[in-house]
Amino acid sequence: MPRFPIRKEPSSEDDGVVRGTISESDYTHITKVLRLGAGDRITVFDTESTEYEGILTDISSEAITLRVHDTRRLQTEPELELNLFQAILKGSRMDGVISQATQLGVSEVFPVISERTQVRSTAKVDRWNKIALESTKQCGRTVPPAVSQPVDFRDSFGIKKQSEMKVILYENQGKLLGDFMKSLTRPVNSINVYIGPEGGFSKEEITLAGENGYMALGLGKRILRAETASLVGLALLQSRFGDI
Repeated sequence: MPRFPIRKEPSSEDDGVVRGTISESDYTHITKVLRLGAGDRITVFDTESTEYEGILTDISSEAITLRVHDTRRLQTEPELELNLFQAILKGSRMDGVISQATQLGVSEVFPVISERTQVRSTAKVDRWNKIALESTKQCGRTVPPAVSQPVDFRDSFGIKKQSEMKVILYENQGKLLGDFMKSLTRPVNSINVYIGPEGGFSKEEITLAGENGYMALGLGKRILRAETASLVGLALLQSRFGDI
C-alpha cells in the first residue's frame, strides 16, 4: 500500500479522522497516477513516527483527510546519528548513494567538493532531497535525512565537530574499518564518515582529515567504486553501532 508523508494538524485525531497538508507532487501522484479518491484506502505518516491507515474522505492540492482504521507507532528511525560526508559523484551515481543512505538510516548527508571531485557545482540539492523523501516512503522511515548544500572539503570539518567517532575511508589504508570496530568496546552514538569521489581522496586530504581528528580506514584488499564504498561503509557502521 502506498505511503505518503503529511504535516498533521494539531488534535486532528479526536474524531477518528486525521487531517494534514501534503505536497503538490504527492497530490499529483495520489490523484493522477494512482487515481485514488474518496473511499479508497491509503496510508500516511507524520514526522512523529506515527503511521495512519484508513479510508480517504477528502483530498485537495494542499490537504488530505482520512478516517483512521489503524494507527501504528513506528520504530524505524535509527538511534545512531550517522552523518555521511559524500564527495559528489557524477551523474546518477550520487542519486543512488542518497537513496541507499536513506534506506541505511543516515541522519544527514553533506555533499563534499574534494580535490578529485569532477562535479564542482550543482543545482541538484532539491532533487537529492526529493530522492531522500521518496526513499523514506519506500523503506518505512518517517523522517528523511536532510541533504545540505555542497561544502568544500577543507570547510567541512567545522560541521558536526562533536561527533564521537570520525572516520574517513581510504583505499590505501591497511587498517580496516571492520577490524577497528571490533576493537571498540564502548558504545558509539554519533559517527561522521567521509567517502571519496571517483579516484578517491588525495594524500594531502587524508593528512588534513587526520589533523582534524579523523581516522583513515580501509574496506579491504579490493578497490571499490565510490558508490559501492558508500553502501558497504554505511552498512558496516550500522551493523556494529546501529540497528542492522
